[in-house]
Amino acid sequence: MKYGYFDDMNKEYIITTPKTPLPWINYLGNENFYGLISNTLGGYSFFKDARLQRITRFRYNNIPVDTGGRYYYIKEEDKEAWNPGYMPC
Repeated sequence: MKYGYFDDMNKEYIITTPKTPLPWINYLGNENFYGLISNTLGGYSFFKDARLQRITRFRYNNIPVDTGGRYYYIKEEDKEAWNPGYMPC
């Protein structure tokens, strides 16, 4: 099953469906603060130590699913609220 394609001109992988078999994670951070963000906008962040200083909840020793935690919605003036991610819709 195909979940996306490589864009050679922009040097990136384009995900065309969020329904991947497992979460695909992007790692962001610097020497102190880190965040892990999945293709469905799930993930977590922490300060220095993922086990002891998590800022947002994530059970890294559970099965690899991308559920729970916080979801964000955007509400523009005079418009309906919408979710920039795939879940929980």
